[in-house]
Amino acid sequence: MAFLYPFRGLRYNREAVGDFNKVVTQPYDKTTPEMQDDYYRRSPYNAVRITLNREKTQDSETLYPDAGSTFGHWIETKVLIRDPQPSMYAYYQEYIVDGQIRAQRGLVALLDLEKAGSGIIPHEHTLAAPKQDRLRLMRSTEGNEDFIYMLYADEKLAVNRVLDQSISGKQAEIEVTDEYGATHRIWAITDSVALDQIQKAMESKDLFIADGHHRFETSMNFMHECKGRGWKPAAVESFDKRMVTCFNTSDGVTILPTHRLIRDLPVFDADRFLAGIGDLFAVEQLPSESALWEQMKKGERENVFGFYPAGLRKFYILRLKTHSGSERQLDVSVLHSLLLERFLGIDAAKLASQAHVDYVRERDQCIRMVDEGGYQAAFLLNPTTAEQMQQIASSGQRMPQKSTDFFPKLLTGLVFMRMNIER
Repeated sequence: MAFLYPFRGLRYNREAVGDFNKVVTQPYDKTTPEMQDDYYRRSPYNAVRITLNREKTQDSETLYPDAGSTFGHWIETKVLIRDPQPSMYAYYQEYIVDGQIRAQRGLVALLDLEKAGSGIIPHEHTLAAPKQDRLRLMRSTEGNEDFIYMLYADEKLAVNRVLDQSISGKQAEIEVTDEYGATHRIWAITDSVALDQIQKAMESKDLFIADGHHRFETSMNFMHECKGRGWKPAAVESFDKRMVTCFNTSDGVTILPTHRLIRDLPVFDADRFLAGIGDLFAVEQLPSESALWEQMKKGERENVFGFYPAGLRKFYILRLKTHSGSERQLDVSVLHSLLLERFLGIDAAKLASQAHVDYVRERDQCIRMVDEGGYQAAFLLNPTTAEQMQQIASSGQRMPQKSTDFFPKLLTGLVFMRMNIER
């Protein structure tokens, strides 16, 4: 069950920061060092100074004193202004994928962590180091600067209708366009009837974590830590809540594949690899990159993979011949358990240690990076579907890391939450 609450969010003061495009960022775990530098240059008020402060570059185990003091200073000097009324926020995205214009309608609210329980369903394993890093940041800021991306299913589109009615005829209060051409719009919803309708509609829904597994577990850990110290929530905005954005999969969400690049294997022979997988996979050489993409798209309901080895520089499609069960296996599971582990010796421990495998979203970039000589081969995948993710998560299983890449990402800095704590 999802218990959601309106809250008095903190938002950038346009008079202080000017162009909102200069102060928002991609999520911290999608921000490269080059992007971090660019965000720092854009504005002294860019949210990167909270979510990925340069103090981490200087000390990998920083306690984030500068991020915490910066957040507090922005509130004190009214760079960030607290909304006068409790609100839920409509978050609409418009973007282009494969030449088609798409749109998503989301809801920003506070999630009750104590009541969440088994109604919050993860689909990926987490790592200790990122959780410790985010916990150190949360201890310093005592707030949320970003959203956790949640999914739910409602074919009746009840919440979507309320959102549409609430913003009808109103100009977005925040509108920005990100690096990937996606437009993000925010409206505050304060009408008590609309808020009540949303809360009641969401209470019966299970939420699936799309992006933000580490941050969700960190929020739970911080709540238990605060309670262990005898601290108490002093307002709706406190350590027992977490800022989330919920999207309805029945309304359509976009998941992109994350491709794998192979490097640093002591021995790698592409011809021997292709011959070795012949009992399990049908191997077909294709004449061009475009022919590979076309065949992969046709095989979306099968376990198919693109393969591009550096030594041969030829395009292959690999089709799994049989399934171990009645259900089609997840592509990334087949890739990891068979192609990587059985035939290349890259097991779960090596994946966890980030040895031999790098991850890239753009398929054209994968081919280019192999051609440039830094990698031994590329494995190209079709995207995981939202239905597959929900089925696996509901059964209590976890998917391999980098199984899903939801697009567009939820921008950091659109709304902030500062915790009120009674010590």
